[in-house]
Amino acid sequence: MDTVKLVDLVKDKRLPGFMQGEAPSYDDMTRCIHCGLCLNQCPTYRVTGNETESPRGRLYLMRAFAEGRISGQSESLQKHLNQCLQCRACESACPSGVKYGHLVELTSAEVAQQTAQKQSRTEKIIRWLVFRQLFPKPNNLRYFALATRFYQRSPIQKINRAVGFLRLPALSKIGLGKLADLEETLLPPISKPLFEPPEEGKVPALTEQKYRVALFSGCVMSIAFAGINEATVRVLTRNHCEVVVPESLNCCGALHVHNGDREYGKEMAIRNIEVFEESERKFGKFDAIIINAAGCGAMLKEYGELLKSDKAMAKRAEAFSEKVKDITEFLASIELNRNFGRINRRITYQDACHLLHGQKIQFPPRALLKAIPGIELVEMKDSDKCCGSAGIYNVTNSELSLQILDEKMENIADARPQCIIVANPGCHLQMKLGVKRAGLQKGLGKPIDVAHIVELLDEAYRAAEI
Repeated sequence: MDTVKLVDLVKDKRLPGFMQGEAPSYDDMTRCIHCGLCLNQCPTYRVTGNETESPRGRLYLMRAFAEGRISGQSESLQKHLNQCLQCRACESACPSGVKYGHLVELTSAEVAQQTAQKQSRTEKIIRWLVFRQLFPKPNNLRYFALATRFYQRSPIQKINRAVGFLRLPALSKIGLGKLADLEETLLPPISKPLFEPPEEGKVPALTEQKYRVALFSGCVMSIAFAGINEATVRVLTRNHCEVVVPESLNCCGALHVHNGDREYGKEMAIRNIEVFEESERKFGKFDAIIINAAGCGAMLKEYGELLKSDKAMAKRAEAFSEKVKDITEFLASIELNRNFGRINRRITYQDACHLLHGQKIQFPPRALLKAIPGIELVEMKDSDKCCGSAGIYNVTNSELSLQILDEKMENIADARPQCIIVANPGCHLQMKLGVKRAGLQKGLGKPIDVAHIVELLDEAYRAAEI
């Protein structure tokens, strides 16, 4: 019997808990040496002090599940997995290279498959609408965005919040008790207009063209942060880039993979890879695929890992992921156009978890910010700690999320910034919520601003033209 088959037998024997989906390797599942260096890096452990709310505690539960000592029906396993932010700060602290995020994703996917039959009808309908009909289908998402924008700009929203319709007990009885929190804290203001790809599919460089890049315009970024996408295009074209914006992109799949729907996440990844390959055939090879949302960027860079068992897609996925660059990562790697105007502003920078811990990008954003004349960058305490957003975590685990957020806002208050700079839409929304909750002001009764780093760069370029 050859070595490969022997390893496979050992893996199957020792991880019987994975019966339906993709299983991790035995080495990955047992790599933790229980040193505890991850504990104080974990937001939920810092708040609760409970071992089961730490990476080490969750790894113990995941291994017990993998080895068949507890089932996917275990309420303890489900509870503690669901309360993980998946910020991956533990990965940065781990001396043993534990692939914690990968293990959580695989375990969550297996547990979701094993417990699917026990979901309530309401939960099944909501998951079908959100994960299968909304985010994977660009047209449906845009129609939803337009309807939401009408709702937000009409008196209906004010009336609804005044009456409290979404908090009626009847909705809680049918499993919709979180709708009010979803509408108030997670649903962002919809942009007007929405971000649209250029008619010719590309925008030429404003200066001598040195690079051809593609922009992954994203789902939420296109409908709720259209101005950031537009600013990204302007900044890139000022830096010798022809910018291609492919049409028909769907969600990156992070929402699905992080919530146990790994197989459908793979389908979405394949669709996106095919769209970019078609764009390259039409416009020519891309020097980079640019992303301005940290969570999406981490997912796109892991398409190679996600699809490694797909013989038809593995190499294509790896090639795609190798080209993905966060906007800050890309700009810091080229000869930056430093024709900035002066912006006199005191700022602090909040590290996005999936940029710092997921993509290991720490210094490029800071280098770009320091390049702007007049900017005073003040580091807050624990800027590398999660803000508590984590996708839909601030709705599904609102109490823990707000405790984590309140600690973050205390650190921001100590830094006394006029503006908080972010690199991810979830952080953007959470910081705005935090500023409102804490009543933080920059002076004259005005709240502290929150801005994406690319918006500040765009402002600096425009200031030079005045």
